[in-house]
Amino acid sequence: MSTTPTAAKPLPVRRIVTGHTPDGKAIFVDDGPVASYPFGGSKTFTTDLYWIHGFPPSNDGGFEDAVKQHDNVIVNPTGSTFRVFDMPPHREAMFHRTLSLDYGILISGSLTLVLDDNKRVVMKPGDVIVQRETIHSWINETDEWTRMYFVILRKPVLRSVSTRYGP
Repeated sequence: MSTTPTAAKPLPVRRIVTGHTPDGKAIFVDDGPVASYPFGGSKTFTTDLYWIHGFPPSNDGGFEDAVKQHDNVIVNPTGSTFRVFDMPPHREAMFHRTLSLDYGILISGSLTLVLDDNKRVVMKPGDVIVQRETIHSWINETDEWTRMYFVILRKPVLRSVSTRYGP
């Protein structure tokens, strides 16, 4: 295996958002690429596609792009986030835990998910993860970029988790 990355960073994600006119007609309110940014100063890139404040979400009113207000915020403190992570070849994320319930789908590349006891599972395109506040790390052990989509739902801290690791 080569140690030189051979693949280019993935293309930007095109986001299409629909809405309604005041009289209820369906319309497109946004259609275009969404900028990514380095996540936490690392070489992993994050693209926040959509933020919702509060539950249940409301589709009333105009489109307010809340994404533009939140760089480098891991978990939306009041709602949910739809996000993309692009990890370059031969990179490892630090161990971390988010106070959230995350649904992830690996779209391209291969990622190794490592838990705090060093147990590992390799994910391939089409694999999904339901991440439930566990300490974990991601490793891209390949020569290719990976792309993973997440829906991140804020939730209260588990008592068993806060006792062992703090809030």
